[in-house]
Amino acid sequence: MAYLKIDNVDYSKYVSGLKVGSKSTYNAQTNAAGDTVVDFMNRKRTVEVGIIPLDDAAMKSLAAAINKFSVSLTFRNPTTGALETINTIIPDSDIEYYTIRADKVSFKALNLTFTEL
Repeated sequence: MAYLKIDNVDYSKYVSGLKVGSKSTYNAQTNAAGDTVVDFMNRKRTVEVGIIPLDDAAMKSLAAAINKFSVSLTFRNPTTGALETINTIIPDSDIEYYTIRADKVSFKALNLTFTEL
């Protein structure tokens, strides 16, 4: 079952963890009478993805996908259980080598955070 796609490419088999969070944007003001008025603006989701250690070919594919900065992300929504697609950015990503040998290149596990636009 596919539960994580980046720009319609399924990366589910490389996922070790999936965390879906949300952050609300609002403006709160307290008037002279001491009453607080809150204006809700929007709610943006963040999707944190744990990626297992990868070989060279798999990492090349994933690195090409996340280097685009702005991507379409399809993930399993924990509320509905259905796949949902959102437009996201990937502000930071660090890729770390595990081993570099002439016949074998491998990479350490990594975490990616996708932020909804």
